[in-house]
Amino acid sequence: MLDWNDLRYFLAVARTGSTLAASKQLRVSQATVSRRVTALEQMIGVEIFVRKPSGYSLTQRGESLLPAAENVEESILAFSDLVAMESRRLSGTVRLTTVESAANAWVIPALAQLRTRFPDIRVEIITTDDNLDLARGEADLAIRFGSKPTEETLVVRHLTDMEESFYASHELVARLGLPACLDEVIRFPLVTSMDDAGMINSWILAHLPDAEIAHRTNRLSSIIASVRTGIGASILPCLMGDDIRGLMRLTPPITELTTPGWMVTTDQARRQPHVRAVIDFIVGQIQEWLARRPPEGPLERAA
Repeated sequence: MLDWNDLRYFLAVARTGSTLAASKQLRVSQATVSRRVTALEQMIGVEIFVRKPSGYSLTQRGESLLPAAENVEESILAFSDLVAMESRRLSGTVRLTTVESAANAWVIPALAQLRTRFPDIRVEIITTDDNLDLARGEADLAIRFGSKPTEETLVVRHLTDMEESFYASHELVARLGLPACLDEVIRFPLVTSMDDAGMINSWILAHLPDAEIAHRTNRLSSIIASVRTGIGASILPCLMGDDIRGLMRLTPPITELTTPGWMVTTDQARRQPHVRAVIDFIVGQIQEWLARRPPEGPLERAA
């Protein structure tokens, strides 16, 4: 069966007059060009080049085949242009579910870039701690944290680990001092969620049982606002806390609170081009975030 790549080699040699020049044009070795041209001649059963010390020239048969090869090339290039044009026209609605921190730090910045490239793709973000049923169509994509999802109907990819650390406002740190170790966080009043059975509150109860709880709220955005105003310190996801203006990280990430993050979808959903585009942009955003993440330890950010 004729391979389009063989025609590429044929055209390159015909236009440049040598396998060396063709190899540079195609960015392959000279031996590869020579081998592919010979293989083409053997397949069609005719000699298409006259090989001379000065270079390659077309035989009469080669001259007769050249227009047809150029027509094939033109069709391939036109097809490639059409595919590129259609990719720019991707459209559709993608429902994505994740926790509030990942939505704000990763998904929304990725969607700003996505919209520039694919303005007809619409993304609906559902922020919740609940695991929506992707198999039943409650969402197309999910970014989840915790144990790896094991349902057979799901396609799961590890993204990165979500780290948690204590953060406080510059003003509060200036007043109380930067803790030298985790135990010294006890001198800070704390802002916590109202989920007494949650992992973070359980950790605080186990490791800082005498801490002063200055404020409780049921929304992450309210916890962040409380920390920014100086009410107290709080444990926040590093993916958010490191980028919030006016906050300082007080401690290295807390190992016991680190949870793996997963991109979750179904095989049917990921085969849809507009869903695939959303996945690619979010993964790209996460990779950029990982590349600029700060070192471990107390760190002043967003001054």
